Amino acid sequence: MVDSSRTFLITGCWLSSILTVLFLAAGCSTTSDSNQSMETPDSDVSTSNQSMENPASDVSTSSQSMETPDSDVSASSQLIDPEVSPIPVTEITWTSCYQVYECGDLEVPLDYANPSGESINIGLIRISASVSPSLGPLLINFGGPGASGTEIVHLYGSMWEYSFPEFDVIGFDPRGVGQSTQVNCPNDLDDDIEWILEDGEDVEDLFTEARLHVKECLDMSGDLALHVGTNNVARDMDQIRLALGEEQITYLGYSYGTRIGAVYASLFPDHVRAMILDGAVAPSEQISAFSPVQGLGFENAWNRFAKSCDEDTNCILNEFGGAENAFSIADELLSESNLNVSVSGLNAMDGRELTRSEFQIGTASALYSPYSWPALVDGLYSIITNADGSIHQFFADQLAGRNEDGTYNNSQSVLFLVNCADDPLRPSDEEIASAIDAVADQLPHFGPSFRGDTGCAGLDEALDPLHIGQADLDVPALVISMEGDPATPLEWGPDLVESMGSAVLITSDGDGHGAFLTNSECVTDVVFDYLLELTVPENGWSCEEP
Repeated sequence: MVDSSRTFLITGCWLSSILTVLFLAAGCSTTSDSNQSMETPDSDVSTSNQSMENPASDVSTSSQSMETPDSDVSASSQLIDPEVSPIPVTEITWTSCYQVYECGDLEVPLDYANPSGESINIGLIRISASVSPSLGPLLINFGGPGASGTEIVHLYGSMWEYSFPEFDVIGFDPRGVGQSTQVNCPNDLDDDIEWILEDGEDVEDLFTEARLHVKECLDMSGDLALHVGTNNVARDMDQIRLALGEEQITYLGYSYGTRIGAVYASLFPDHVRAMILDGAVAPSEQISAFSPVQGLGFENAWNRFAKSCDEDTNCILNEFGGAENAFSIADELLSESNLNVSVSGLNAMDGRELTRSEFQIGTASALYSPYSWPALVDGLYSIITNADGSIHQFFADQLAGRNEDGTYNNSQSVLFLVNCADDPLRPSDEEIASAIDAVADQLPHFGPSFRGDTGCAGLDEALDPLHIGQADLDVPALVISMEGDPATPLEWGPDLVESMGSAVLITSDGDGHGAFLTNSECVTDVVFDYLLELTVPENGWSCEEP
């Protein structure tokens, strides 16, 4: 059975998988020494809440004729200006958590067009500056949609303390996520769900299932499902700023977090001190755009991985004629039957099998960082020589948000509902199927995993679709793109800069999703100069990784 609610990728991904790989590769702890033995608050989000982000993007030829809505700010966006229609600001009650940090909740309106109506909570964590005077709050978002800011700031607290002593580092869970008021959909994604379709297969049942899935999402999530879009996340950010009593914030957004930042900059430009947008997502990237660009980004990343392996005489995949042949052999094996997954070293894996769809998704997940390429080599080798799919199962589980106890977090629910809340269009089932098929035809490795996408079928039109307009910033935003980024391809960087107006783009020739403090060394000094001194690099600056 195909899970009709799933799309293979997302607008970006969150950073926790990349950070985990980096810290493990370096032999470092992922928390500060003072945190390792401490009791942590209850959380529905596990450390493996990684997911790739959805091809909620790009414009295929089949969708170019669709009428695009006007880019003016929506009516509900106009209501947000505090000087025009003040929104009541509640206080954040900070309490000690993880021994050395502070956690809190902020009450915000469910619907900013009705600020006196129902409210929801936004979960927060703060690591106070260790330098005085400080440079104020640094809000961080790690992508998704669906990444938990409170969890990742806590888990990698030692890195933020070391990297940003001048700032009060603020992690927040966007509405719908983690410690904030959640949205939920049915999400039992284990082996009984198949995500692959071959060319020509009938998709009518998929759309029937999609509508049932939407009904269940709305039943489980209530009105929040309709108000979980990025515009409201940006408004929540400004409520955080007001509750902190700050005139301006500094912002670091990765992947989908670049979209949040761009919306915030267009709605609240006077309140931006500096803004780093790493792993840019183009504003045109919507589910209904049906573009191949992100899928081709993963194909490009695979090709770069394969070239690296083929040029390495020690790469064990050369035993099969190279990485490309190894992929074909493994994919063929899995088209014939599922593979066993060993329990050793993996929790809650007993009785599971690796499916072909999980193989393709696991391969794509491993392309998020070159630090995981050696594990991808081992995974392919293990499939071919031992019929063991454990490594690929691990990577696929990271993407799907599977917890150690075998349950799933709500990241896929957030992904689906946020992307659809942002998308202004609702094409017909026939248009969706035709456009997705055209995209899949261009993706030799990952195409079958795209064909089961049913877009936003079953959901009514968005109440408050995405708004990214020109941003009149005192200090231009710093946008970062990587040549080998699979999830947010290099092509999206210039599009984001153009849409914002007040922004500059820097690039690296490196591989992986996300640059600053993750997969790039050569951008580090330039980004810190911008962050601390507000030194803006020349638009188009680029570097080569050592």
